[in-house]
Amino acid sequence: MAPSKSITVLVVDDHALIRAALVTVLNSTDDIKVVAEASNGADAVELAHKHSPAVVVLDVEMPGVDAFHAASHILQLKPNTAIMFLTGHAHDRAIEQALKVGALGFVVKGDDPSGIPAAIRAVSHGEQYFSPTVADRVRGTAAEIRKRKVTGTRGASLSEREVEVLRYVGKGFAKKQIAEMLGISVKTVDKHVTSVMEKLDIHDRVELALYAVREKFISA
Repeated sequence: MAPSKSITVLVVDDHALIRAALVTVLNSTDDIKVVAEASNGADAVELAHKHSPAVVVLDVEMPGVDAFHAASHILQLKPNTAIMFLTGHAHDRAIEQALKVGALGFVVKGDDPSGIPAAIRAVSHGEQYFSPTVADRVRGTAAEIRKRKVTGTRGASLSEREVEVLRYVGKGFAKKQIAEMLGISVKTVDKHVTSVMEKLDIHDRVELALYAVREKFISA
């Protein structure tokens, strides 16, 4: 039986050590082959055009050309190429940007590296793939992820009023103070806080405040 065709991959990360480790992990599989490496977005676009890889793995934070712009350019040139983002710090806004430009995968570097080949295989077949840390923050079931039906994060589902309340909670204001500042009742504030917690799957005010800071709804 003839061997199956390898999934060709372009790896893009400005950290040489991480790039080398990723290349080693991927090339150790039987069905994945790294055909090129790049350390910045501009080179990524050029190499994607030259090699037509099945998958491009892009680090979110790189110098020079923005990774999301690079992804957009690559997909314009090579619409059949799958984009997967790799990042050290996942924020909802970055996940939103990734989905907006058409990426199929989003993986956090701190998650189990053995899952990366599985991610490559999934996106190469046109499926969405989110590492466990990210999957908990997107709107969609595992089945919806496989069918490419995830379009945003939990945070993106918040209404404008809920975002206002979230900002005040993040700043440490009590519900009565928030009610006075927004001109609404304490009961309404409590209703908004409950809704925000349900949408974000967050269960206490401290965690909610930390979320507001992490996602830059307020300054730390």
